[in-house]
Amino acid sequence: MRVQSKQSSRSDKTAHGLPVKIASNGSSLAPISPCRWARGRLGGKQLSAFLGNPMVATAALPLLLGIALALLARFALASPSLVLTLLWSALLLFSYGDTLGPPVIPPVAASQKLIYLAFAGIVLGLTAGRMRGGRSMAVPGAAALLAAFLWLGWRRLAGGAFDAQMAATLVVCLLVVVGGFMLLALPVSPSPSAEEPFLAPAAVLAVSLAGAIVSVLGASIVTAQLLGSIAALTGGWCLVQYFAVLRGGVANAWGRSLEFLALYAVSTALMQVALLAPKAHPVALVLSALPPLVAALVPGPLGGLVPSARPSRPLVAGLLIAAPAGLAMLVALIWAPHGAALGY
Repeated sequence: MRVQSKQSSRSDKTAHGLPVKIASNGSSLAPISPCRWARGRLGGKQLSAFLGNPMVATAALPLLLGIALALLARFALASPSLVLTLLWSALLLFSYGDTLGPPVIPPVAASQKLIYLAFAGIVLGLTAGRMRGGRSMAVPGAAALLAAFLWLGWRRLAGGAFDAQMAATLVVCLLVVVGGFMLLALPVSPSPSAEEPFLAPAAVLAVSLAGAIVSVLGASIVTAQLLGSIAALTGGWCLVQYFAVLRGGVANAWGRSLEFLALYAVSTALMQVALLAPKAHPVALVLSALPPLVAALVPGPLGGLVPSARPSRPLVAGLLIAAPAGLAMLVALIWAPHGAALGY
């Protein structure tokens, strides 16, 4: 009920910090809703534009789902397990369907082929996960990535035009194939170090985040939304697992099946960006494909850069893996084409 007075009412704050309308006679009215207060502070148009931004809307729900899945893995599921892989597969397919729409039969555009490649990656991951030894799984994985590249870009390859963008595309394909092979071929340690469970997730997070920025600045918005969703999903997982390490626990591992299907998903999406994003910066594309290769080198040549303190090991390893992705985003932002924007 609104109190009428000749004197204007004023706003005050309760003990809980929420704004409340105070009438001129001293009586307090109903609290102002947080959304209404934020709209008044930020401006209705600015807040609506921010909340309606596709990148924000696409990343928020996957982030919460990644956190929920990580908590489920810590308290209710064995890790690695088939159930965890299936749940991750369902969330990945949800991200594909939310951004790309339902499958189109037959697929014509490269973006329409991505969801079929996601299905193929899930089937291959579940099948290859039964193989013993990382190297025996890495060979079919590398072959599957090469086949995906040929299927996505056969029209572009058949055109015969070779320019800087095409050269960058071939380098991106080579890097994701080699990086994926080396990462999947790493032996599983019976007593893993603190950073080992983070190697594949950090590589997926770095590739997807850099690919999203490079893609949206390269005029490929839909693929940017897909990669942003995968980055948020993986980031939620890594956040919970790192808090577990800080509390003295052990991070949950993905397992070879989940590592393969996640790497396959982000690699094929990055290939699609390299092939068909008309304004993507070639150097940024190449840098975006480096994190899996760096992750594979952390247990070996780059191991000397990782500190001995257990809580710091996953953080430093993640920063090493993300370094090429950070450079890729910096290059893409500095040399962004005229008119490119992040959607704000």
